[in-house]
Amino acid sequence: MIENIYERTKVLSKTCLKIALVLPKDILMSNEACKQLITQSSNLAIKSKGLLVIQNPDFFLQKLNDARESIDGCYYWLDLIKEEGWVNSDILNPVLEECSAISDLFGAAIKKIKPNG
Repeated sequence: MIENIYERTKVLSKTCLKIALVLPKDILMSNEACKQLITQSSNLAIKSKGLLVIQNPDFFLQKLNDARESIDGCYYWLDLIKEEGWVNSDILNPVLEECSAISDLFGAAIKKIKPNG
C-alpha cells in the first residue's frame, strides 16, 4: 500500500520547499507560511523515511500518525498560500491533491494496523 511512500513524500517535500522559496518576502504572514511549510515538508520526508525501518507495530503506528500530521500541516499551509493568492492555483492544486492522496494512504494504513479496542 505504501511501498513508494518515501519517494512520493520526498518529491512532495522538495516541491513544497520550492514553493516556499517563491513566496513574497514583504508580507509578514507569507514569511510565517514559508517557515511553517519548510518545517512541515522537511518533517514529512524525514518521518516517511523512518517508516522504512523495521520496527514494532506500536512504534510504526506512531510514525504513521506523525507523518500524517506533517502531511496535513503541509496541506494547511499550501491551502492558505492558495487562498492568499501568493502562488497560482494551477501550480498548487496538483500539490494539494497529492497531499490529500498521501494523507489518505497514511489514514488507510493506520486503520489497517491500529489495534481494535
